Amino acid sequence: MIMEPKMSLNLQDFSNIENYFETSDTLKNSNIISENINHLNISEIEFHSCMLKNVDFINCNLDKSYFFNTILENCDLSNINLNKSTFKRVLFKNCKLIGTNLNSSYLENVKFIDCNLKNIFLDDSSLNKVAFYHSTLRDAIFSSATLKETSFEVSDLTLCDFSKTSLKNIDLSNSNIEGITVYPNDICGVTLNEIQALEFLKILGIRIK
Repeated sequence: MIMEPKMSLNLQDFSNIENYFETSDTLKNSNIISENINHLNISEIEFHSCMLKNVDFINCNLDKSYFFNTILENCDLSNINLNKSTFKRVLFKNCKLIGTNLNSSYLENVKFIDCNLKNIFLDDSSLNKVAFYHSTLRDAIFSSATLKETSFEVSDLTLCDFSKTSLKNIDLSNSNIEGITVYPNDICGVTLNEIQALEFLKILGIRIK
């Protein structure tokens, strides 16, 4: 069971994030609405128990950041660098992470609902209790990732790269997996529907007459 964020009833409205992070690295118990964050280039910043709504991160480099007990709704984090970041008890709702770099990151108790994650990079990342609901992950890169208690519910995984990533105990049966890249050794224990299973037989070099 995925633990969801528990928000305080007394969040304080906050603005001018760019200026704030020039002198501090941690933002707590804050409500951030309709902000544009431009060219922020700071490592190891932290969001604790925050609500971000309609916030756009533009050309930002936020590697090694930490998001804890935080909700992001209608936010755009496309094409920014979040390499080696950590997300714990985080909810992404109707967000864009197109081309976002999350390589070598750690995600635990995270939900993505109705999100656009096309071309997202999750190479060498660890996903523990992560769920993708009704989300687009076309051309996403999950190579050499670790998936533990991770679920994909009615999501578009077309052309995703799962090379060197074990799919054991992963259920892909109600998602679109057309053209995904997997290695034969990594599909043991995956759950598929009948049509998907026929496609995976081709990966194994098995022909059906």
